Amino acid sequence: MSDESGPRELTADEVTVPIDASQFGFRSTDELEPLDGIVGQPRALRALDVGLGVRHRNHHIYVSGLSGTGRLNLIRDAIRERSQDSSAPDDWVILNNFENPDRPVAVSLAPGDGSRLKHEVEGLVSYLRDAIPRAFRQEDFGHERERLRKEYHQREREVLKELEAIAETHKTAVQQLPNGEILFIPLRDGRRMTPEEVEAMSPEQLEELQSHQHELFEAAGKVILQQAELERQLSSDVREVARSFAAKIILPRVAAIRAQFPTERERGRPDGNEHPEPAADSGRLNRWLDQLTSHMLNHLHLFRDHHEADGPSSIGEDDTDPEGRFLEYGVNLLVDNRDQQRAPVVVEGSPSYRNLFGTIERVVDRSGNVATNFTRIKSGSVLRANGGYLVLDLMEALAEPFVWQHLKRMLKSGALEMEVYDPFSIFSVSGLKPEAIPVNVRVVAVGEPLVYHLLFLHDEDFREIFRVKADFDDELDLNHEAGQLYGRLVSRLSRSEDVRAFAAGAVAVLVREGARLTSSQKKLSTVFSHLADVVREADYWAGRQRAAVVSAEHVELAVRERIGRADLLADRMREFMKDGILLLSVEGTAVGQINVLSVVDLGDYAFGRPSRLTASVGVGTSGIVNIERESRLSGKTFDKGLLILEGYLRHKYAQQTPLALSAGLAMEQSYGGIDGDSASAAELICLLSAIADVPVRQDIAITGSINQFGTIQAIGAVSEKVEGFYDVCRTLGLTGTQGVCIPAANAQHLVLRPEVTQAVREGRFHIWPVHSIDEAASLLTSLPAGDVDEPSTLHGQVGRRLQKMVRILMEQQITTERMIWTPGTPVDLPEDPRPPFPGRDSGTEPA
Repeated sequence: MSDESGPRELTADEVTVPIDASQFGFRSTDELEPLDGIVGQPRALRALDVGLGVRHRNHHIYVSGLSGTGRLNLIRDAIRERSQDSSAPDDWVILNNFENPDRPVAVSLAPGDGSRLKHEVEGLVSYLRDAIPRAFRQEDFGHERERLRKEYHQREREVLKELEAIAETHKTAVQQLPNGEILFIPLRDGRRMTPEEVEAMSPEQLEELQSHQHELFEAAGKVILQQAELERQLSSDVREVARSFAAKIILPRVAAIRAQFPTERERGRPDGNEHPEPAADSGRLNRWLDQLTSHMLNHLHLFRDHHEADGPSSIGEDDTDPEGRFLEYGVNLLVDNRDQQRAPVVVEGSPSYRNLFGTIERVVDRSGNVATNFTRIKSGSVLRANGGYLVLDLMEALAEPFVWQHLKRMLKSGALEMEVYDPFSIFSVSGLKPEAIPVNVRVVAVGEPLVYHLLFLHDEDFREIFRVKADFDDELDLNHEAGQLYGRLVSRLSRSEDVRAFAAGAVAVLVREGARLTSSQKKLSTVFSHLADVVREADYWAGRQRAAVVSAEHVELAVRERIGRADLLADRMREFMKDGILLLSVEGTAVGQINVLSVVDLGDYAFGRPSRLTASVGVGTSGIVNIERESRLSGKTFDKGLLILEGYLRHKYAQQTPLALSAGLAMEQSYGGIDGDSASAAELICLLSAIADVPVRQDIAITGSINQFGTIQAIGAVSEKVEGFYDVCRTLGLTGTQGVCIPAANAQHLVLRPEVTQAVREGRFHIWPVHSIDEAASLLTSLPAGDVDEPSTLHGQVGRRLQKMVRILMEQQITTERMIWTPGTPVDLPEDPRPPFPGRDSGTEPA
């Protein structure tokens, strides 16, 4: 026997979250400190502690489930709290490779040394641009250069005298022109012949003169070569003198720079780090300073050509280098950590390839050519976070071309190779290939739980790289601290966005809205983005009314306005029901007809939509036909609910006799897809009503799923479904008897709007929680559920009708067999296999 006491009705206090603002401990949010950091997430914060504490280089962190505005900044703040004892990482500079300019040198220096090196080298170049020309104009250098010139000129004259001696034996004079050419002039009587005298010479005299030219030309060639060698030696000696003078200026200054950077610096390496951190690069810096010194001494003309003849400018007067003559001596400060006190925490809000990994910029010179150099190498957030932590949105990184593959490659290798990435460029430039920079960064990727599971299943590298999952919950327990928490959220917005203070009553309404977001009377939402919007809009309405403090009425108005802006489709459907376009009855009774509740989810807004469910029954063996399934409008979960319904019928009514049933179930005026099993309880009651010919109340709608034994199970969006039926009843006219039947397990999930709660309090609307299909059926049919052997109950009438269908079907089958196989044979109908009903006369069955 089933319990016939019937379900009790929920009170107004049971369909919402009663909040006592007087228990908050404040009158206005001005009294509270702003909400700072992550609250109510002990599991996720412990995971963060592990991920940040383990020093293995592939122990990166995936933050799952954290939602709302500012989540990347929340993670940044949490990491900073846990990295107080860390030290600042090194600076990184890119230097010109004088031996191989296409392979710039990457050097790490102590924090702050990078900017200091850049300043010192710039100061060195600026100083030399004045000092070297000034040194070359000094008297000592001029005397030494003049002495060398006189010495080499004397040697050139001696070489020329040797040629003159040879030419004198051939009665020929030698004359050297200013351009270095040598002329041979014949002599007569010890004097040089005039051109007229040469032309007047006889052929014999000319032949004799030409006979000596070969020897003279050979000697002249040797003289010219000796003079050229002397000129080269002179230039070399002059350059050597210039180098000597310049070295006295350059070497002390370079030595002063070298002394500022230690030859070796001890660096710790965390235990378990498979990839060594970059060693101190002062040795490489010293080698670069040696190359810099050598290059300057070999290219003194860069400095000597800088000044005009009117004298040097003062040091630092104009350090611009429009011609780029001193570009090779520049220091590209790639990463500057001079202001860092601990390991950096970098949040990359736009993780594109360029923003993450940096780039090598290209420029167009005066000739229109596209070129680049080592000073055009720019760092990204990976290098800025090197030695610390990088926080990024993984979904955005996955959407960017080539970012995910390059990020995995970098984290696996422990080094970053910078390269040009510009897939839309029409120019092809011979790019630089800087040295790979060792990377020791802990990546904290923020994303959705589904993304984590998909990558974990299908990307082996992801499993190897992200070994810690910090799973953030989107809700927390609703307790006495809820008012303080939400009040501090409002206080934070008041400080950051100049939002008005909220009264304690306004915060109470906000807490109720937070519980409504979780669809639970025991939980509170941590999706602060939605709540922050409600706060801002409530502040707007308070401003419209010139209120100094936001009250509870302002928050309720903001919530109503948010619903009103999104409720157009629901309002249109209610109009259709009122006009009779969508058929729905909220009064009276009907056989094989019931009001079922579904939810329409528009993404930003969801509302309950009541629909009419009907059932038709006849004798046959086709079973239950799901019209939605046959028309391919139902989903798998909806079909599963109907199969469970068939299991209930077998369990309840087919223990001794077979089922002979042909029934059809349809969601009337439903032309779109439908899914979910929350209509299975309504389908069963509607089917039982059609079988037993028992009317069902139309002023009550029902939602809930069932199992094969008739237990009604919890469903989702119960508040929206209840409110949806209330809104329809209000539109069509409240009678005071209308209400909703819900699973008892869902009573704790009700957080109804104030209007619906008030209707429940005044007895104009009702909500009944039920545990079983028997409770729901007795409520909706006004009959006790009973059992199959009780004729005056619902199950008894269903059982009799099903057995009658079996007898009719068996009689039809025997008659058909007799007509076909044994004509004239009398028909013996089988006896009724059921035990007699109490009070039934010798096997006769009541109609």
